[in-house]
Amino acid sequence: MPSFRTRPRLASLTLAASLAFAAVPASFAQGTDPSVKTVSPEVAQAVEAIKQNNVSRAAAFLRPAAEAGDPAAQALLGQIYLEGGDGIGVDLPQAGRWLRAAASNGDPSGAYALAAVTADGTLTPPGMDPTDSDARTAEATRLYLVAATAGSVPAQIETGLRYTQGIGTVPNRVEAARWFREAAQAGNPIAQFNLGALHAAGLLSGGTPDYAAARPWFEQAAAQGHPDAQYNLGLAAAQGLDQPVDNESAARWFAAAAQAGIADAQAGLAYLTYQGLGVPQDAAKAADLYARAAEQGHLIAQNRLARLYVMGRGVDADLAEAWKWHSLATRAGFEDAELDARFDKFLEADQRSLGDARAATWLEQRASQ
Repeated sequence: MPSFRTRPRLASLTLAASLAFAAVPASFAQGTDPSVKTVSPEVAQAVEAIKQNNVSRAAAFLRPAAEAGDPAAQALLGQIYLEGGDGIGVDLPQAGRWLRAAASNGDPSGAYALAAVTADGTLTPPGMDPTDSDARTAEATRLYLVAATAGSVPAQIETGLRYTQGIGTVPNRVEAARWFREAAQAGNPIAQFNLGALHAAGLLSGGTPDYAAARPWFEQAAAQGHPDAQYNLGLAAAQGLDQPVDNESAARWFAAAAQAGIADAQAGLAYLTYQGLGVPQDAAKAADLYARAAEQGHLIAQNRLARLYVMGRGVDADLAEAWKWHSLATRAGFEDAELDARFDKFLEADQRSLGDARAATWLEQRASQ
């Protein structure tokens, strides 16, 4: 059976953007924002009030401190006005006032929050045409850079993404790597993965993939449970991209990523399991893994599962089920002339009809998800 075909994926850079976002009040209250060093007694009292879902009491602690110029108080008060709650209504002008004050005073959380609500259109900077999307995007990028420079790890990740993709700025992979590295060195697994992905895609080495440079960043992210990093380590081990082929290591990393639902990893582990490479040979387990990936729309898995149903390996032979998966893969552009010939020779009309009905049901269910 042919080996799987896939590559380290920069697509997860886009995913990482959303994963990096966290509501500032929650992060602040839980003490999880590494850019927040020390806070005033008023802010500490406000944080405790937020933990107890007493937003109005938190605001009462924050107002005097914010008026006195405490940037952390300004940031948290701005976020309270942005979201409201417990007798505090949403007040966008007040939110903008305090978030802008916090950002201008160098508060990383305030600058990050202001950048986020500028980017999504919740707030429009004073004097800006609210319909000017280019100006809005550029301003959001500037604010993310302010927050990143002040030490906000989520802002560093977002800034890296914007430099990678040229959002609100000229694309600059060196700057992207710089900001990913800042967050990666702070221990953030998303940033570690993104930096590894830049190296793996060759974006920092003239187009030539540098798996050796990518590996330590993927390893750090994978150790923290990042499934895409785990998958890429499995792929590198299976294909010998920077070190000799190590099927046991490949199976271990694929298994970790497969457990997290990564279809590529499920298909990769299925291949190793079917062949007995790095793990005991087990056709039934391989079929189950292919099925899990196939259900997610993985074309190679759909094709391999169809073949297993034709041959009756790991599953009971079922030409209708085989036709279902083959037709789904073929419809999406994955051709298999050998299977076509086999179905032309052996598939009965009623089996074809049943397989078509099952495929239609699968497509309907997927469309509704």
